[in-house]
Amino acid sequence: VLSEKNYGKLKNLVLFAVMLILINSTLKSLDQYISSLLYVSWRKSLTEELHSTYFNGHVYYTLNVLCKDIDNPDQRISQDVERLCKQMSTMASRLLISPFTVTYYTYQCFNRSEGCCVFALKDLILIGPIVSMLVEQEKLEGDFRFKHMQIRVNAESAAFYRAGKVEHMRTDRRLQMLLSTQRSLMNKELWLYIGVNTFDYLGSILSYILIAIPIFAGDYDGLTPGELSALVSKNAFVCIYLINCFTQLIDLSTTVSDVAGYTHRIGELREVMAYIAKKQCNLKLIEINFGWSIDDERILKYLELVGLSNLLTRIGGLDTKVDWSWYDVLSPGEMQRLCFARLFYLQPKYAVLDEATSALTEEAEGQLYKACKQLGISLISLGHRSTLKKHHDIMLRLCGGGQWELTKLKEA
Repeated sequence: VLSEKNYGKLKNLVLFAVMLILINSTLKSLDQYISSLLYVSWRKSLTEELHSTYFNGHVYYTLNVLCKDIDNPDQRISQDVERLCKQMSTMASRLLISPFTVTYYTYQCFNRSEGCCVFALKDLILIGPIVSMLVEQEKLEGDFRFKHMQIRVNAESAAFYRAGKVEHMRTDRRLQMLLSTQRSLMNKELWLYIGVNTFDYLGSILSYILIAIPIFAGDYDGLTPGELSALVSKNAFVCIYLINCFTQLIDLSTTVSDVAGYTHRIGELREVMAYIAKKQCNLKLIEINFGWSIDDERILKYLELVGLSNLLTRIGGLDTKVDWSWYDVLSPGEMQRLCFARLFYLQPKYAVLDEATSALTEEAEGQLYKACKQLGISLISLGHRSTLKKHHDIMLRLCGGGQWELTKLKEA
């Protein structure tokens, strides 16, 4: 069109190109939108299916407390499922569309495509070792995260026993194991990346090599230079697009290795949970049904007794739903007072109190222990305060080295 200086054809060609661009951008946007919908749908289905087994009977208890065959079930259900569905949704469109485009363009240049699959086979061979290493990495990631969660939950106890250096050493040890595995994974992925990137850059050269074969063989000797140039341009487009389709499929090899690792971890979790669900009849647990009914007046009474009557004003009432963590809003002393309010409301015959008043004043401690006695609750207290003695009848002292002594105390 430009060589002919045909303004009318140029205008029509530009309008046609703009229309194709709009159609292509719309289709690509729809592809991304559908992939996002697939991600949400797959995650919902897979997570709900895992939850149905996880909360079946006492599977969750056995898996987290008694079973040592599988690591970090919480990470597998939350993070691994999310990553698996995310990766699968990004692969879906390519896997669905690529076979049709590859088949069409292979048909167009079937006699020039013999060398297109060599790197693909090599990359598939390289994926194998990466999968097992990725599974190990995810396990160590979960262990490292779980260690930090343990420290967060038990921060007060760790600080009391001055265990900072020990926890620092143990956490660093898990970090070093994780980083070592990540380095090994990177070394194995290097060869996969080399294969993928090499094929990406060789695509254009390979297309011209394939076209050059029939030219040097003399198949097109009867064509003029202009006709030969047009033929080369047309065939180059077909070959380059075909190689681009293979390149996109080969680029998926890195994603496939991640998907295989996450699939292995989730599949392993499902197998263990299914086994536990079948055998859970052998697990004897005591189920206690207290038959409690909610009594708002008693709740208000005991909140006032422990000095937390202002708590209802802060949250807006007993029936108000809150979206924040109690640990972030209440002070340690307020949390201990709230524990005593629960204790008074339930009124068990026996209660074990482990450093239950460590964040309270001695006066508040005395009032709460006096209330326990008035409600007829027998107490077993663990603590280091000497003031606890006057609220108990017997003291068991652990002397270390397996030694202990039992002392009768004077009645308060």
